[in-house]
Amino acid sequence: MRDFWNNLKSWQRITLGLIPIAVVVTAVILVAVLMNSGSNVNIRFSEKTNIPGAEMMQIRKRLADVIRDNTADYSEKTVYEGVARDYNESTEGETTTANFVVDFDAIEESYMVDVLWPDPDDGSPNIIVSCPLADSKYPETPCATETNSTSEIIGYLPYNGVTESGDKYTVNAGYMNGELYLEIKVNGDANAALAATKKWMGSLGFDPDDYLLYVVSGKYIQANHSKTNDENVNEKLPYFIPNVFNVYPVTDASGNIEHIQADIAGCTDYQTDSAEEEIRDYLDRNGISYPVEFEYCAG
Repeated sequence: MRDFWNNLKSWQRITLGLIPIAVVVTAVILVAVLMNSGSNVNIRFSEKTNIPGAEMMQIRKRLADVIRDNTADYSEKTVYEGVARDYNESTEGETTTANFVVDFDAIEESYMVDVLWPDPDDGSPNIIVSCPLADSKYPETPCATETNSTSEIIGYLPYNGVTESGDKYTVNAGYMNGELYLEIKVNGDANAALAATKKWMGSLGFDPDDYLLYVVSGKYIQANHSKTNDENVNEKLPYFIPNVFNVYPVTDASGNIEHIQADIAGCTDYQTDSAEEEIRDYLDRNGISYPVEFEYCAG
């Protein structure tokens, strides 16, 4: 081995000597990339959590996206240090929820994070970043998140229940154009599932009339919404199919309907024409004759 080394030219010795250094540098860079996982957000917890590493990486990435949307001088080169507090975790059946607030002192922003682990048969964990509550450290945080709702009910979702007739149903959080709604899925009686959901919400101290509720039973069925001075409209609108269209009344300050707004997600002629036809048919069937204003590519 010594003869081999002595017979090498100087440039060959230098090249071989640099190989171990290159390997070390590459390993350090690789570890750093894996640790950062595409996120420039760090979260420091004072309490012990049971959040797995994979979900924690998703939380950091989600927070980075929200901070980017809310911070005027956001930079991907800046590491945003957050302090988590008010960590809470609960389990009901096979469903586990965890929620906490993250304060970012350097940019004076706070966010609520909810992590929902459903029954193993219901899919992967759901991570929701929402606007801070009124008593947060920075309650004036700009609210450009996936939901403008700060309702604590998302900490109880997804929820699996059984109607009085024995049908199983599931309640999940859904979002359309940044607005929270509760999606109820059932293979049986839709009205029974709706009644059971309202009863469950009431038992937790939530007023069902404050929420948009939709039952999925082959099709989306309007169930609840904000009120106008027209009871027929209150019963039938808003009406939507997520990522297809959203139809709702626009009122003045006194609750009088000015027009019906129809936001259509599609942009092509086929998408807009078929959506318009279904919307007009729905309004006609239900005796809603107010002027309709359409907006396209609204998804």
